[in-house]
Amino acid sequence: MLPMEKQYGKFASEKKKEVLLEQFKDLLYSMSAAVSTGRSLGQAIEESAEFWQGTYGEKDYIMIEISGMVRKMKESNMPDVEVLRDFGDRSGIDDIKDLAMVCTTCKATGGDLSKALTDASDLIGDKITLEKELKSITAQKRFEGRIVSLAPFLLILVIRISSPSYLQPLYSNGRLISTIALALIICGWILIERVNSIEI
Repeated sequence: MLPMEKQYGKFASEKKKEVLLEQFKDLLYSMSAAVSTGRSLGQAIEESAEFWQGTYGEKDYIMIEISGMVRKMKESNMPDVEVLRDFGDRSGIDDIKDLAMVCTTCKATGGDLSKALTDASDLIGDKITLEKELKSITAQKRFEGRIVSLAPFLLILVIRISSPSYLQPLYSNGRLISTIALALIICGWILIERVNSIEI
């Protein structure tokens, strides 16, 4: 796999997680409302498909996941907490895995499942808001870092076009220095990307 293809795959996967997490917050809202009226967790998941039908289309990530969970509960008799845990494992989103664990604990101990779902929805909502604020703060710094990393290459390109003979000594006697400088630029770019990649 090419580095650019790998990078794009990682970007697409992260983008999907962001969208799915935001849609999952809405799912928690409908599940909490249904459980508070006396519905079971499985019934709450099933009713959420109808609840969000006008807001989300059949191709939206959350609607695909809800349909899959309902199908597993009906056709495979999979317990509701198991379909949530499976959803969390497949999505790779820790918040969904944590919710499945909370639901399992509430059902085993008789805890307040409705309150747990409401608290989870509020927590995820705050997390999404904080992540958006952090991204807006780090976006400018990431852009500045990339400009600084590209500046030496752009400078060499301009000199090569305007005065090729000026760089001739660098090619003949300065290969080691050029290699070290290139390695330092790459290391600097990697460090900038890591510093600006903040995860909550």
